Amino acid sequence: MADLRVLVVDDEDLILQVMKAFFLRRQDLCDLAANGLEALRLAKDKSYDLILSDISMPGINGLELVRQIKDIQPKAVCILMSGLGTRGDIIAALKIGVFDFIDKPIPDLAALTMVIDRAAESGQLVRERDDLLDNLRQQNSKLEYSLLRLHEAFGQLQQQEEALESDLKKAQRVQRKFLPAGFPRVAGYDFFGYYAPCDQLGGDFFGTMPLSDGRIALYLVDVAGHGVSAAMITVTFRELMRARRRSSSDDKFFAEPAEVLRYMNEALLEENFDPPIFVSMVYAVIDPRSGEISVSCAGHPAPILVSGVNEVCGVRAGGTVLGTQTETTYTTSKITINPGDTLLFYSDGLPDARNSGEQEFSSVRLLQFMGTQHSLTARSVGEKLEKRLQSHLDGMPPSDDVTFLIVTRNTPAIDAEPTTTGSLIDNSVKIVMPEKLAEVSSNARGQIHAGFTDKTCIVQLSGLMTWQMAPALREMVRQARERSNPPFHIDLTKCEGMDSTMLGLLLIQANEVILHAPGKRLTSQLQDMGVLHLFTIKNDPGPHPQVSIAITSGESQPACTDLILSAHEALMEASVNNRQKFTEVVEALRHDKTDT
Repeated sequence: MADLRVLVVDDEDLILQVMKAFFLRRQDLCDLAANGLEALRLAKDKSYDLILSDISMPGINGLELVRQIKDIQPKAVCILMSGLGTRGDIIAALKIGVFDFIDKPIPDLAALTMVIDRAAESGQLVRERDDLLDNLRQQNSKLEYSLLRLHEAFGQLQQQEEALESDLKKAQRVQRKFLPAGFPRVAGYDFFGYYAPCDQLGGDFFGTMPLSDGRIALYLVDVAGHGVSAAMITVTFRELMRARRRSSSDDKFFAEPAEVLRYMNEALLEENFDPPIFVSMVYAVIDPRSGEISVSCAGHPAPILVSGVNEVCGVRAGGTVLGTQTETTYTTSKITINPGDTLLFYSDGLPDARNSGEQEFSSVRLLQFMGTQHSLTARSVGEKLEKRLQSHLDGMPPSDDVTFLIVTRNTPAIDAEPTTTGSLIDNSVKIVMPEKLAEVSSNARGQIHAGFTDKTCIVQLSGLMTWQMAPALREMVRQARERSNPPFHIDLTKCEGMDSTMLGLLLIQANEVILHAPGKRLTSQLQDMGVLHLFTIKNDPGPHPQVSIAITSGESQPACTDLILSAHEALMEASVNNRQKFTEVVEALRHDKTDT
């Protein structure tokens, strides 16, 4: 990739001249700086795609220089050069967004070219992703504004749908580049991977990693939630893994599953996400010679081993979800996969998939199915599992991403060291992307039913709850306060989603309510707004009211405007992202209020 704008920073003139000649041969534009101060002056005047800096320099060192340059040019890809880099330097560099390290003296030109091209490609992908996500945020803001100003929620949504769909498909193509095109060929083994996000952007991903001793690492990651926010986290998580691999002098670290999970947990915590993000992960290392597999899990469903017809067992490998605790321990379990055996890794979206009758595919059905999958190819097992899942769903789209990986062994122990051929297994990865976002069903008009059981208030919300229902919900809460004490129970079993006004009104009552059985869509909405952790949530449906009450609300237009305004002000106070998203809406509502 030529025509890069490059800045090289080093206090050794010989290094500067060598790098200058290298980039000129590539037909890149290259500036030189002998120290950090000179580099900062250039960075303030010019825009760069790539910045290479020595880590040890007098005055401003490489780490501090990267920190300051990231403030000036956050999208610039930074590479540090060092002959004495320590583990502390590597960790510090990863935290501030350094892409890679180059050892000094400079490696051969072919290796250097690969590093530069990889950095350029990464920077381009990140810029494309940021541009697409910025476009999505703008589209969403316009939709919210139209819903509130014109009171034509579905009409306005339809007008924006084609543009939004096009943007999501572009973002989808970018995300697909992060998934493997196929599994490597390993003598004696077969692999198959299946990925079906419930939205156009998903929160699951998987991959493999060849190790130098002939073993192969395999991992599956599930980020909480789905859609745009989860997809953004998968990119961050993937880059943390890749950065750690690039910074390692050997791959012994990646041969220890428990150590990998411990490191990823610490790396996520160091990112200091607000609100915190939660990631489950299973990581395994396969020794093709012996069939021994080392497995560690972090809040992830345990793999299933089929060692004979109806001989099925879950692998004992448990651990805390990544990103939750600083002091946590992960253990490694060892199993053996013999000729004819099948091993299944999967995300919880598979057993949790519900049909129209609210029946889960379930772990029981999964175990029963796997019990018959012995002495088959990985692809055959995968295709049968997909067919069985689709039969269970009966046309109902899954409410969570569904991902699974299958490993089968087809030959006895191999005397010679097994190696990959460098090629990929044909059709070993299947990606099923939805054609469009899941639509709310035709009976989505919001409804509120309320009543009491003894002195406990129960509110049942169904359909799509929009701002028109907000006055009735507020009236229900008022009556509940008069007749009973908190907490009030809100049953969301049949609620298909909420607009921002209803989410904000719910947030205002967060300390007084218990939410029962929110679906995947609503849970994702609360998480995207950064307020999920503020609610008390129970997975079971709420109690059924014994005495129903009528809810009427004849509020005036100014009163409705006040309600919508207060709901969005509450959302703005919850997170910086909400403040950016709803500032225009709130200002318009305040202006309307002043005019009336």
